[in-house]
Amino acid sequence: MKKKIVSVLLATVLCASTVMAGCGDKKGTDTNNGGEATPAPTTTEASATETSVEEAPVVEAAKMEAPSTDGWDESKKIYVYSWNDEFGNRMNKALESHPELMEYVEYVNIGCSGTDKKYVEAIDPLLEEGPTAEMYPSIIPTDNDVTKYYLESDYTIPLSEAGITPEMYANAYQYTKDFATFDGELKALCWQATPGCLIYRTDIAEEVLGASDPSTVEAAVKDWDAFFETAQKMKDAGYNMTAGPDEIKYACWDQKTSPWITINDDGTESLTLDKSVEEYFERSKKLYDEGYTANASMWDQTWNGQYEGETFCYFGCTWSVYWCMAFDWVDNEDQSKGVKDGSTFGKWNICAAPVSYHWGGTYAMITEGCPNKELAGYILYAMCCDEDNMYRYCTEDSDFVNNKAVVEKVIAEGKGAQDRLGGQNPLEVWAENAPKISLKNGTYLDFEIGGYIDAAALAYNSGEAGSVEEAIQIVKDKVKEAHPTIIVE
Repeated sequence: MKKKIVSVLLATVLCASTVMAGCGDKKGTDTNNGGEATPAPTTTEASATETSVEEAPVVEAAKMEAPSTDGWDESKKIYVYSWNDEFGNRMNKALESHPELMEYVEYVNIGCSGTDKKYVEAIDPLLEEGPTAEMYPSIIPTDNDVTKYYLESDYTIPLSEAGITPEMYANAYQYTKDFATFDGELKALCWQATPGCLIYRTDIAEEVLGASDPSTVEAAVKDWDAFFETAQKMKDAGYNMTAGPDEIKYACWDQKTSPWITINDDGTESLTLDKSVEEYFERSKKLYDEGYTANASMWDQTWNGQYEGETFCYFGCTWSVYWCMAFDWVDNEDQSKGVKDGSTFGKWNICAAPVSYHWGGTYAMITEGCPNKELAGYILYAMCCDEDNMYRYCTEDSDFVNNKAVVEKVIAEGKGAQDRLGGQNPLEVWAENAPKISLKNGTYLDFEIGGYIDAAALAYNSGEAGSVEEAIQIVKDKVKEAHPTIIVE
């Protein structure tokens, strides 16, 4: 039975106010603020305890040939929706050698952020109406935080129905496959992987740790105990360890040992907050109470300003390195942009964080009413499997692509170094850590629950909640209020 998306949307909506305030929603998002959330379709139970990842070796992937347009007419035209122009730019690049296919594709840019309610409000009524709707969406890209909503909907199809086989997607990182699999079927592809990392100041590392190379700093934050020992050293030297106490949330939450929403034998759903939530509260509180941060909130002015401040490190990821590091710029006489004297530009490196995690990402799905699944399947293949196209994304568009073979090739060619990182090539760090990420315990309500956890952490840090138990109860109460049918113990 079709999920009545629009009626659910009226009850629980996406948060639109704080998305990517720091970098214009280029990639990924941070929107867990105050508990507003993605609307909720039916979920499925994820594996309960497995957190390790078995990463397959690089292989020669299977290929898909471009379809012939012989005999096609206007009925074969498809509409590709997205929230900005990024997906469209990548699609156009992937289809440059097939202009005949582009005659049957129209790109619809909604013009918002990936987690703005405007996006689902534009798409869902058309899905409700069905394939006869004018400009019916055939391909739907989704932000990581929205993906499960559409992935678990009857409106999207297993990609095998569009001709995409596991052998074509063989070199994608395993965590992206796990996240995009529902009921044993791969239902979404992504061209980018978004492993997390620690972005740190090399000059501060030299002063406090005695060296600034990634191996030295990684050893200083090799686990949470070491991380907090280093935080005390930074404080003693007059520096913040991080910009804010919420900095660590994605690193903590990706360590789930069980899904936050599980399905019981009778089909009911239960809230099952695992130890990752408690540990986030405890670590965030320690950062706050010990004065290890600038007490900023992610994406606010203080948080962004710490790139030029007295903060040692940020928890970041691929797109945040490329697009969100905020420096002081000046206008040069030749009208170009230059770095202001005294800027920290070039005084940063990255290394592995205390744990492996991801942040953000864009997944693309095909709808069941698509009138040309052959074309839609090829578009997703060309963007997310074709190694020549993904090589261009990596070398020309600053994407850390979701293809191990391509990443290995780019690194071997000595490409990828970043001036803002003092010439370091971040691809090497991300390539080492992406295989360690596990998203097998993700659920459709993680985005919403994360918002409630954020709010509860603020209450706990400020003293409004007197204990971890009280903070957890805040989350439980919020979930129960928003979803009365979910069992909350």
